[in-house]
Amino acid sequence: MDKDRNDSAARVGQQDPAERDVRSGSMGETRFPPEGKSWEGAPQGASSEALREANQQLGEIAEYVSYYLSAKWDGVKLSLKNVGIFAVLGVVGLIAGAALVITAVVQVCSGIAQGLGVLFGGRMWLGNLVTGILLLGLVAAGAYFGLSSLMGKSRKATVNKYELRKKHERNRYGHDVEQQARKQRREQRTHGA
Repeated sequence: MDKDRNDSAARVGQQDPAERDVRSGSMGETRFPPEGKSWEGAPQGASSEALREANQQLGEIAEYVSYYLSAKWDGVKLSLKNVGIFAVLGVVGLIAGAALVITAVVQVCSGIAQGLGVLFGGRMWLGNLVTGILLLGLVAAGAYFGLSSLMGKSRKATVNKYELRKKHERNRYGHDVEQQARKQRREQRTHGA
């Protein structure tokens, strides 16, 4: 190691003064090629060969990036295609399920109507009529009770919300809006009378 350093120092000492002034950088590297000299010592056409190789490598990198982006885009398209296929299958399944339920309901209603028709002495029209009226009554009763329940829950939730707010007001201010309103009414009656 020391021998290499001594050889370098000897070579630097043998260089002409113009070459010694070509040092740059913090580590004292020699400029390449030295200022005022061309690609001395390099084979003929080395710079064009290096440029051609660099250009080829840049082209190769560009191709790899293009390949990567193309593969990612194809993956996105495949995912979208799969989502579309599953959406269509879901819609078809929903339609088939709805048709099955509708068919079952029609069969049940038809069976009830025919059974009632036999009970009414073979008058099938009466069995159909009674079945229709009964089913419409069931649907109307279900809608009424369902909406009543929904409205009752909604009202209860609203009342609870405002009760909690009043409780919060009492804890924070010592009174709530309802108590303040009562107090205002009493004061108006006292001052008005």
